[in-house]
Order: sequence, then structure tokens, then C-alpha cells
Amino acid sequence: MGEHRRHTVDDDAEWVRAAMTGPLARHRLLSTADVDEFCSRASQILSVHDIHRTNALDTAPFRGQVRATSVGDVQFVYLEQGVDMDVDILERLDYYDVMLAYSGTNEITCSDRLSKVGAAHGALLSPRMRARMRMDADYRQMHLRIDQHVLNQRLENLLGRPPHDPVIFDLTMDLSSPRLSTWMSSLRLLIHDLDKEDGLTRHLLAATSWQDMLLTGPLVSHPHSYSAALHEQDHPRVHRRTFKQALDFCDEHLADPVTVGDIARHVGISARSLQRAFQEELGTSPTRYLQSLRLAQARQDLLEMDPASPESVTQIAHRWGFVHLSRFAAAYRKRYGEAPSATAMRVVAGG
Repeated sequence: MGEHRRHTVDDDAEWVRAAMTGPLARHRLLSTADVDEFCSRASQILSVHDIHRTNALDTAPFRGQVRATSVGDVQFVYLEQGVDMDVDILERLDYYDVMLAYSGTNEITCSDRLSKVGAAHGALLSPRMRARMRMDADYRQMHLRIDQHVLNQRLENLLGRPPHDPVIFDLTMDLSSPRLSTWMSSLRLLIHDLDKEDGLTRHLLAATSWQDMLLTGPLVSHPHSYSAALHEQDHPRVHRRTFKQALDFCDEHLADPVTVGDIARHVGISARSLQRAFQEELGTSPTRYLQSLRLAQARQDLLEMDPASPESVTQIAHRWGFVHLSRFAAAYRKRYGEAPSATAMRVVAGG
């Protein structure tokens, strides 16, 4: 590492081509041959750090690339430098940093732990950690920057209760493990989509689902300080009294935009335990159960509306939490065999 290399005109041409291609090419913030400029820009997005050549005699040109974008509250940051570099993180992290290699290797020293990021392994730095890194010239890296409150909220949804302390992950991620391998496949698809002009990730309504996938993957697949508590949720059955409390909560909040996580938090169980209980007891999911109750209320309002001053179908749909009228109409027709507008017309005509 750090051997002297000759610089050629072909090298410059290759750098220009690389600057226009690769991961997050549409989200390029900086292409520079200035180490200080690169360090300053990367520090603004991630953490304050110091970088210098591993070998001071190495005359190969520095080729810095900084690219960044976000999916929901998860930030993607792509970096490359083109020379052997040593990096010192100067401040303790206040976020989670998932580090993945596109090529080359990065040796990370964190306290007394050593991790090597490459094709088969990533690294996950937790808050309050500091690290030193040694990157080879071929190392191209993707960071997933996740704020503490974002990860804590996702863990709370899975546990059914707020975590008391920050989640601390094991440093080394085994990307060949079955679950993380599946997560990586989804991540690659997402990153590819980010470079499309009109990809699914650009749709605001899809951001939450992508974000949930990004956060849930490491939480259920990679060891951390809440792994035991999280996996305990896989076994115990939900007490019938607790299940009844969940049903009562649904009945009382039909007109509110409640989620599965809201119900689970109210009764003190995980979202997965709640979903399993609904499947075992009713043969359906909490979401479909809520939709069924709301459809019934909407039909009752349609059948009982005053023919002299009838409400609109839209007003009734919105009252019971149906934001998208077309979806409401489709679900109503499937349930009752007619469009909601047909029900309303029949009631008005009958009056």
C-alpha cells in the first residue's frame, strides 16, 4: 500500500469518465484534485475528520468524488479518492454510519476492534464512536448516514416500546449472511433507482417504505444491544386481554390516521406480535381489519344520509380515513358489490 505510481494522460481521461458514472452519478456534489476541499465537503455531510496520504512520497494525483442524496431521513453519501489514504475521525459520532465498499478495502480501527470493509464485509459505526481508517487507492465507499432519533423510532415500532439507551451495533457486518444478503440486494436496487430521472425513489409516498426497509434490515439481521429483546418478540403469544385492548383502540380511533405501530405502542407489544395476533385470531392484518371497520362505517353513513341534504361520497370517505377516493371506491365495490356513488344515488332517489 502506498507504492509510487506513474501518472498518465489515460489516468486523467479515466477519472473524467468515472466522475460522470457510477453510484449516485446524478447527485454529484464535488469532483476535485484538492485534498483539503474534499475533506471539507465530506466533513460537512458526515463527521469532522482529517485525511492524509498513507505514503507521503506517493505522487499519484488525488481524485476526490463527493456525491450525496437522501431517501426519507436516510442520507446516502458516496466518496472516493483514488490514492492510498489514512483517515482520522476527529469527533465522536452522533449518528449511525453504515459503510459499504464498491471496490478496494478499508481497514477500520475503533477502540480495540479492527474491521476490514470490502466485498464480503461492511462496517456499522454507532454514536459516540471514533475511528481511524486506512483506505487503499481502489477504495470506493457508500455511507448510509442515519440520525439516532430515526433509528430509535423504527426500533420502538418493532419493540412496541421506546428503547432506554442508544442502540450499539457490532462493528463488522457480515454481508454474506442470508438476511443481510437480501438487504444488500434491495439496497443495490434502491441505489440504482436513485440515478433514474423518474425512479420510484423520487416519489414522496414511496420514501417511508424504502426507509423502513433500510432501517429494519440491520435491526433484525445484524447483532446489536437490543437484539435479544427484539428477537424475544418472535415467541410469546399476545394475551387475550391485550388483544381486546388493541381491538378497542381500533374501534375508538376509526376516524384517526392510526398505524400498526400506534396500536402496538398503545398495548405495549411489538408491531410484529400485533400482526401475528391478528392473523391468528381473525385471519387478517391490523390494516385490513381497520379498513373493514371503516368501510362498514362509511356504508352506514351512506345508507343513513338525509336525502334532502345529502353529503358527498368524498366527505364520507374522508371522515373515515380514506384519503384516496379511487382506492375507497374500489374497496367498497369489492366489499358491497356496488360503487359508493351507487349507494348514495339509491338513497337519494328513495327519499
